[in-house]
Amino acid sequence: MERPEAVRLLRELIDQDLVEVAQRHGINIFVEGRKNKGWAGHTLERYLGLPLNSSRAPNFGSWELKSTSLVAGRGGLLRVKETVAITMLDPVEVLKATCTTSCARRC
Repeated sequence: MERPEAVRLLRELIDQDLVEVAQRHGINIFVEGRKNKGWAGHTLERYLGLPLNSSRAPNFGSWELKSTSLVAGRGGLLRVKETVAITMLDPVEVLKATCTTSCARRC
């Protein structure tokens, strides 16, 4: 799926209850009595037709879907609950790379 199509589909979720979407797609929000930290991201992936996996590769070939929670801050303004890692480097691969094959150079 190309990113513009995913964005179009995700916009259809605006003002919908993500818990209900999770339930429709068989996502467990609570596991063994504790909240599943990744439930929202899993829900969005399933909604877009992607099976759950833990691959380091981007979800959709050329791009990666990321989600994060928002919380109300002072004065009721929404803020991001926690930082999101958008790049993961494998130290073994970094050490094997030369200056010309480094992923940092290709970016």
